[in-house]
Amino acid sequence: MDKLTTYINKYISLDQDELNEILPFFERKVFSKNKFLIKKEQVVTHYYFIASGGVMIYDIVDDIQYTRYFAFENEFIADITKIKSKQRSTSFIKTIEETEVFTISYEDMEHLYDKLPKWQKFGRLIWEDAFTSVLYGIHNFQSLTAKERYLDLLNRSDLIFRVPLKDLSVFLGITPQSLSRIRKEISTDKTSAKN
Repeated sequence: MDKLTTYINKYISLDQDELNEILPFFERKVFSKNKFLIKKEQVVTHYYFIASGGVMIYDIVDDIQYTRYFAFENEFIADITKIKSKQRSTSFIKTIEETEVFTISYEDMEHLYDKLPKWQKFGRLIWEDAFTSVLYGIHNFQSLTAKERYLDLLNRSDLIFRVPLKDLSVFLGITPQSLSRIRKEISTDKTSAKN
């Protein structure tokens, strides 16, 4: 729970009594690689804090996979569009490596919101960050070239080294061949710069 505690304290200051009240609502789970946190048509009931590992969020439409997002350590995720109304997910959330998560139910989250004003602030701040990240991704997708999107990811995260080439190319909106070409160009550029 240390990583979860550190994550919470990044957003709000809680004393030990408050932490002792909050942390028991979270349940630790470990998933091996390629296991589902959520499957399409599953009723969405929980939020997930990723303590280690990573997940891929994707849809399948007409037998074609559309990768929407990757989430890694120190991210709080959920199928936020479905959880409040307990609807069935239209997406899959699958691990891309062994992943440790701490889950909390929608009901328990709401209980803590009602009981602790600081927890309301926590919820607002994490979802503001999530929304900002989504807008950033949309802006990049609309305004940057594939190579620029790849370089931006390279500068922000090590996810490009942890995600299968096929899934990363879908996320970037290019073919695996184009991604291989971009990687080769960047490698050549770095080699040229050193000489």
